[in-house]
Amino acid sequence: MIDTIERAGQVVGFDGDEAVVRLENASSCGTCGSRGSCGSAQKAAQVIRLHLPAQTRLGDRVTLSMPSSSLALAALLGYLLPPASLLLGAVIAASRYGGDAAAVLGAGVGFAVGLLLARLISRFTLGRGAHSAACDLDSNHGEPK
Repeated sequence: MIDTIERAGQVVGFDGDEAVVRLENASSCGTCGSRGSCGSAQKAAQVIRLHLPAQTRLGDRVTLSMPSSSLALAALLGYLLPPASLLLGAVIAASRYGGDAAAVLGAGVGFAVGLLLARLISRFTLGRGAHSAACDLDSNHGEPK
């Protein structure tokens, strides 16, 4: 079985063809030792926009999930690819054209290429693993029973 990361939320509105979902903090956020520095334990509610099935209504409970391997891949793409391409661009430009100015320019171009590659790779690989599901937990669509 594939390990997944899940977040629960509630549909609080609609903006065109996208649903506005308020995400709930994980139940373990209050006891975690890193809660002061973690982005997940923010005081303000996290609100995202995403496409949900047409039958989704205001107040519906939603569960968002993604494979944990996608999180590891996203971290590698975001934290490894741009700096590596920055260094590679600097080395290639300095060896080919010589001088510090060429190295700085090559580093800038390499960094921009790394960011673009990370964005393209994430769009075509990571987006396929994530999915959302509207859960009809009760027949009142989020209203208390």
